[in-house]
Amino acid sequence: MTTRSFNPGWPLTVAVSLAFIVLVSLGTWQARKVGPKTALLAQIEAGLKAEPIPLPVHLDDPSTLAYHRVRFTGTVLDRDPIKVFATSLGGKSGYHIYLPVQKQHGMAVLVNFGWVPAHIEGMPSFPVGEQIEVTGVLLTSAMPGSMTPPNDARANQWFTADVFEMAEAFGLRTKEFYHFRVAADAGVLAGDLPVGGQVRVDIPNDHFQYALTWYGLALGLIGVYVAFGLKRGRENAQNKHSRRQ
Repeated sequence: MTTRSFNPGWPLTVAVSLAFIVLVSLGTWQARKVGPKTALLAQIEAGLKAEPIPLPVHLDDPSTLAYHRVRFTGTVLDRDPIKVFATSLGGKSGYHIYLPVQKQHGMAVLVNFGWVPAHIEGMPSFPVGEQIEVTGVLLTSAMPGSMTPPNDARANQWFTADVFEMAEAFGLRTKEFYHFRVAADAGVLAGDLPVGGQVRVDIPNDHFQYALTWYGLALGLIGVYVAFGLKRGRENAQNKHSRRQ
């Protein structure tokens, strides 16, 4: 390839070079996330399938046991249940019902006893004041999305399972409850409602697709750059040849 046949111009070359570096860097950044995210999802899947472990008396960092199955014995405290708006695993609208359970050795655990349909009036019965054995999945405090309305404890309208806000509504002080929640398994309570076992893992792993997108844009940019440079080079050569004649 001669200089005459390929002549994109140095301003375009500089701009394309910078854009190419940015696109490749973005693709590499996403590609490096594939392995850790895949390992995280595998760890979560293993934790959900494992046998429940005894809930520790002290747990300073709940994230170390997030999505792990646990078990403990405690007494259901006499509080008004909190209904957090949520959809079932089948996509139906309703609520998750939370109540604190005083651990036999330790503090109170905020337990999601399960889902009830939105059209159900009243509240299912709970074994208040009784000692029960809870098995379920440990979850960290929920974080609201960008479009999620704020909780309104006074109006009893809950959209996010914020452990700290719910504990305050239950009248629990900071050192009286664990800073995580437990989603109870199906069968912890007798009866059809609430429906336990409502754990949804919403952790996307789209980094590989994103990496391919950035790399594809980089290759497309080079293709357009080369095509333009060849076209411009031919046009310049033809113009020089015409002037000589």
